[in-house]
Amino acid sequence: MPYPILNKLQVKRSLGESVDLESLVRNPAYARQRLAEIEEAADDESLLVMVLRLRDHVLPVEAPPVVVTPDPPAAAEPVRQETRNYLMGARAW
Repeated sequence: MPYPILNKLQVKRSLGESVDLESLVRNPAYARQRLAEIEEAADDESLLVMVLRLRDHVLPVEAPPVVVTPDPPAAAEPVRQETRNYLMGARAW
């Protein structure tokens, strides 16, 4: 079973409320609000478990905000330091 199915009849019996299944699947704002309402009002354990499972499948997990840091400015030309060569002694400089 790829997606848990919200038992519309069970919600109607337990809470006396109706759920629009089409909107639940297609509209994340409606799904978030409606599932939260059902979760808050549910006394039946099986209904609560079903709502939690459905939320995991229908609503995408919100990713933490991405912080973009600007790249440090690149140097125009790398500074080249002279190095001493001691192979020829003190006069090699």
